[in-house]
Amino acid sequence: MNKKTIFCAAMALTFIFSGCRQVKPAESVVNTKGSSDASVTVSETTAETTKEPEPFTFNPHVHCSLLSEIVSEDKWQSFYNMVDAIRAGEDTFNCTDEAAYKWCTDEATIGNFYPSACTLVTGAGFENGTGRLKYKMDKEKLTARNKAFEEEIVRILNEATRSDYSDFEKLMSLYDYMCKNWVYDYSPLDGQGIDDFSDYACLTKRNGICCEIAGAFSYLLLQCGVEATPMGTSCEHDWTYVVIGGKGYHCDATWGVHGDNPEQALSLQYFMMTEAERLPQLNNSDQLEVTLIWPWKEKYDLARFSATDETFKAFHEPATYIGMDTEKKVIRYQNLSGETCELSYGNL
Repeated sequence: MNKKTIFCAAMALTFIFSGCRQVKPAESVVNTKGSSDASVTVSETTAETTKEPEPFTFNPHVHCSLLSEIVSEDKWQSFYNMVDAIRAGEDTFNCTDEAAYKWCTDEATIGNFYPSACTLVTGAGFENGTGRLKYKMDKEKLTARNKAFEEEIVRILNEATRSDYSDFEKLMSLYDYMCKNWVYDYSPLDGQGIDDFSDYACLTKRNGICCEIAGAFSYLLLQCGVEATPMGTSCEHDWTYVVIGGKGYHCDATWGVHGDNPEQALSLQYFMMTEAERLPQLNNSDQLEVTLIWPWKEKYDLARFSATDETFKAFHEPATYIGMDTEKKVIRYQNLSGETCELSYGNL
């Protein structure tokens, strides 16, 4: 059992016995706009049919501006060219330079931004603006695998949230959905393949440990346009750093997942934390690391990943989630005393 597994298992036990009050969460949003199954709003004078939002479609070109210190727009475009080539079963792609080629074909890059092809497509060399690809799986089988993965991501997004939600509403609904449907489980570490331990495995099997959960949650958020990236520590615990309304927050879905106990209420203790709340929970020797930057650049501007806004401090006492009213822009939650409270998230 490695250091990350021991750490995560210990933290899981801590969470289970934390004494947080548990109540059954609301199954639906309070108002018509926020309800996934409502299509009609009735007033005193007229019955007006409301339009359902456009369904999510798969985005093969997810983008994370948080990585701009190491990933230029030219690199992103090269990566998109590569993803398009993989989806079409092609052997080459246009690439700006060798540095972009190395980033595009790195296992971590593919694993985080096109998970279904991770380790199954690798780089085979760069020359004169062209990157070459090597396929380790029959192309027809890989195409079918990619298609199934893309369909699963679209299904998750459309089941969990709505395209007309604000960034915060997408984040809240995806956090609730993932925590309710995923299970913390390090047993897949017995296997070493991409189908056993990866963001891909976490997204398709709905289980994993902290680094998989952090990456999978980040990927779902990027798919619906919310800025997010995995963040970790030298002790190798990982969570997700998100940007909402121009402000950063730490969201640790690992300690919220309860798919093995679906009747449990969602704890908000580790949702939208500040840096001041996050750091005391970690080992004193831990150093914060942006997971997708530090392997490429040892020294970078960690201040760009600050989290100081205390809007959601009441969640961390801890509180349990009741529901979200997207018309009133409030979250309803139960505090430690058992009282039902509301917190306004305004225009986030």
